[in-house]
Amino acid sequence: MKKILVIDDDKNLQSDLVTILQLEGYETYAADNGQEGLQAAQRYQPDLILCDVAMPVLNGFDVLTNLRRNPQIASIPVIFLTAFNDPAFVRRGMELGAVGYIPKPYNLDELLGAIKAQLGE
Repeated sequence: MKKILVIDDDKNLQSDLVTILQLEGYETYAADNGQEGLQAAQRYQPDLILCDVAMPVLNGFDVLTNLRRNPQIASIPVIFLTAFNDPAFVRRGMELGAVGYIPKPYNLDELLGAIKAQLGE
């Protein structure tokens, strides 16, 4: 079973997304901020991370930067889910190594398609 980590400080969105992913057959973990997300990534070694950009403690860009510095979790693909859909934010996320950038509110079919594509399903 593929593992997905959801890092988002919006508890309602996080909970909805975790439920949807579990119903899709994924083993799902959640973290409320970037720091907790990095710890969860280290602990659970997910196959994919869905990460908000604007969060307390560490923002999504900092999460991705720190992931890439840690050899044990550096190769985990990250898809950003964020309300920041300005082209400069998208470009920055992609330059840091994100594999996707999906604006909120997200289209569920688009999100699931991006997840399946990244996981080779």
